[in-house]
Amino acid sequence: MEYSYVIVADSCEDLDAELVKEYGLNVIPMEYIVDGQVHLDDPLNRTQTVHEFYEELRAGKVSHTAQITPEKYTEFLTPFLEQGKDVLLTVFSSALSGTYLSAKKAVDALKEKFPERKIFAVDSLSASVGEGYFNILASRNREKGMGIEENAKWLEENRLTVSHLFTVDNLNFLKRGGRLSASKAFLGTLLLLKPVLHVTDEGKLVPTHTVRGRKQALRKIVDEYKETALNSDEVLISDADDRDYARQLGKMIEEECGVKSVIYQTFGPVIGSHVGPNCLALYFLSKKR
Repeated sequence: MEYSYVIVADSCEDLDAELVKEYGLNVIPMEYIVDGQVHLDDPLNRTQTVHEFYEELRAGKVSHTAQITPEKYTEFLTPFLEQGKDVLLTVFSSALSGTYLSAKKAVDALKEKFPERKIFAVDSLSASVGEGYFNILASRNREKGMGIEENAKWLEENRLTVSHLFTVDNLNFLKRGGRLSASKAFLGTLLLLKPVLHVTDEGKLVPTHTVRGRKQALRKIVDEYKETALNSDEVLISDADDRDYARQLGKMIEEECGVKSVIYQTFGPVIGSHVGPNCLALYFLSKKR
C-alpha cells in the first residue's frame, strides 16, 4: 500500500526481515566492528549471520559499535523527502545512546532544506525489540489511517506503555557497559546470579532483581508480567542466539497467562555487543514500566 509518509527506524529495533517488510518499515543499518572488520546490522542484507556473530563473542572476540551520525541520517532520509514523502523517524532511547541527538540535528537541517515536508523524530525511550514493538504500533496506526502528526503525538503519549524485561547470561557484558562493577560481576558469576533488568520511564536499562540461575530468572520475568501487563493479546520475546531458552519463557507465558500470540525475534549484533550471548527479553504493553 502507498502511504503519504514513511516510518524510518534505526537497526537497534532488532526486528527481522519478515516483520520489517510486513509492517512497511525502513531501517537505517548501524555498524559494529569485530577484529577490525566493519559489519552492517542490516536486517535485509546482513554481512554475517547473527549466529556467526554470537559464536565470535563466545570465542572471546569483542564487538564495538558506533551510533548513527547526522550525516548518515541525512543521507538516508533525503531520497524520501525528494520523492515528496513525509518522514516519521523513531529512534533508540536517548538515555542509552547519543543517536537521538544525531537524529534531531539531521531533522532540523532537513526541515530547512525541505520546508514543504513534514518530518518528525520521536525518541522511543525503548531498546531492541521494545523499540521494534514501538515501530509496529506506529505502523498499525498508519494502517488505520492515522496521519503523521497524530501518529507522532500518539507515540509520544503512549511510549511508556511498552515494557521490557531482560535477563543476561554473562555478567561481564554488563560490566563492560558500566552497569555492573567488576567485583559484582565476578561474585555474581561465581554464585550463578542472574540480574533481571527493565527499561525505566526515562529509557534507562537498570537492574530490578537478582536471582539465582536461569529458571528463577524466567520465574521473575513471568511474575512481573502478571503484575503489570495490560492485556494478554501478544508479547514479543528476543533471544541472543538461544531460542530454546526463549521458548521456555514463551511456554510459561502462554500456559500461565493465556497469551494469544508470542512473536520470537533475535537480538541483533549492535544490541548483542552490549548484552552478550544467551540474553533473553520479554516485551509487552503494560500499565506501568
